[in-house]
Amino acid sequence: MVDLNQNEIQELQEKLILIYKFINQERMYEKFFFEGLDTKKSFKTDNKLINKLLEMKDPEEFLETCIIELEELKTEKNIELEDNISLYNILEVQDFENLYNKYGMVDMDDVDKLDINKLLDFI
Repeated sequence: MVDLNQNEIQELQEKLILIYKFINQERMYEKFFFEGLDTKKSFKTDNKLINKLLEMKDPEEFLETCIIELEELKTEKNIELEDNISLYNILEVQDFENLYNKYGMVDMDDVDKLDINKLLDFI
């Protein structure tokens, strides 16, 4: 296992935040429009990782844990001891317009452009 540097940790966390936001948005859309209907999942992307996450029972919880653990690595604090650190706190300080521009996205539908395979190879 190779350690990620601070920039790589930041990049991975930002990309996971964008993926979290996309999946959360898709789940809310699906629940609002298709709850109670027997339909196949219509939200497929070109990104295999995102498709696998969409197939999970609770991908938001999994991503939340990953994002918080990355925050812990960034701050070198034990998040469990910090009562005020949560996914909400992390998301609240994000400038999503800046993140879209940074990763060449126009909106959440461009989530396929996020390539995290290079970063995940280190883990």
